[in-house]
Amino acid sequence: MNHAVRGGLLLLALWSAARADFGPGDVFREYAWTGPWVNAANWQRVTDPEARNAGAKKFLPNPVNKVELTDLAEAVRAEVHIEQWGGHAGTSQKRIRLNGGPWIEIPESPLMGPQRPEAYQYLKQACAALPLAQLKAGTNTFEFTSGGQVVHDFGWGQWGVYGVTFRIYYDPARKPHAAGAVTAPAAGASVASPVALAADVKTAPGGAAVRQVDFIGFYDDFNWEGDGQWRRWHYTYRYGKIQNHLGSAAAPPWAARWDASWAPDQAEPMKVLARITDGSGLCCVTAAVEGVRLVRPGKSVRLYKPYDVPPAWQTRAGKTHSCKVDVPDDPSRAAAARIVLTTWCGDLCDELGINGSRLVQKVGKNHDYSADVVLAPLALIRRGTNTLYTKSATEHHGIEVLWPGMALLVQYDTDKP
Repeated sequence: MNHAVRGGLLLLALWSAARADFGPGDVFREYAWTGPWVNAANWQRVTDPEARNAGAKKFLPNPVNKVELTDLAEAVRAEVHIEQWGGHAGTSQKRIRLNGGPWIEIPESPLMGPQRPEAYQYLKQACAALPLAQLKAGTNTFEFTSGGQVVHDFGWGQWGVYGVTFRIYYDPARKPHAAGAVTAPAAGASVASPVALAADVKTAPGGAAVRQVDFIGFYDDFNWEGDGQWRRWHYTYRYGKIQNHLGSAAAPPWAARWDASWAPDQAEPMKVLARITDGSGLCCVTAAVEGVRLVRPGKSVRLYKPYDVPPAWQTRAGKTHSCKVDVPDDPSRAAAARIVLTTWCGDLCDELGINGSRLVQKVGKNHDYSADVVLAPLALIRRGTNTLYTKSATEHHGIEVLWPGMALLVQYDTDKP
């Protein structure tokens, strides 16, 4: 193994350890905070207290927020999940503190590059471990702060928060909880779209009835999580509610279906687990079912991942930004194609296209983020290198294309395109 690969794996391991997240066997409660918003319409600005730009002053000081944590009995660890907009490119030292205590770093992903991660626009599902000793049962305060811009500096370090979810983990042996197992798909099964999902669920003795089961998959797909990790447990939160997962069930028989018609071909087997939530909000995570293979005879879906993604992808004032995808397969055998991306302020775009041809004028929302899909005519797709781009003449904010950039998904009516 060469030094670059070894170093990359070490960075990924250190980052994964720092960011935390739930997994098989965990038992926890979630406490979601979604406002009140005091300095933006539906999110919270976090501003560098030392910002030089005069426009930053009206957003200071940063708000102090409150969250009620009602159950710390038998707690063994805690973390915070932040729906985090990267904000002004180059903004550094994104941090949180609890009850007036020391600042805690919110880790950046090492999977953005080749420049430092702060240089890129992103909407990330950030996680950071929290010291249990800094939390208390009842009302807790928390606040965010920011450093300055380490690149692209115009004197205004700023980032944004869309939701904050505090997770309190418990010792499963000492905290009565619901239990269950994924029964579909079965371990080692071959599945095709739509994929049947099911779980066997048992309520804890004397505990609250189960209210929801969420199915989550580990596989390769577009990185909606915004951190550059494509093969992973795929899910995101929007205002504290889960989305971009396989599916959910809110009543027995605890079954759902996953539309995998646009899921990419998988070079490796997938895994599936379920998060079971009871009526009191206590969650437990099942063991993962492993070795699941996505098999579609006569069909194929290829995910062509972007590269040459520019830092500070905020297109405005007559500029153009672009990234590239390579298509090694034969587009003449394709049945449909789409571009997938995450944007912020995509409503202020004048042109989004491929290989010099405009596909749409705008996508997404105004001063908000959006997961977007744009249909791509097959005649415009080239075998080899393709350029995906945005243009905008606005003097205002302009469209941001968030990390990992714009990817291309292509469906083929053959399993060997």
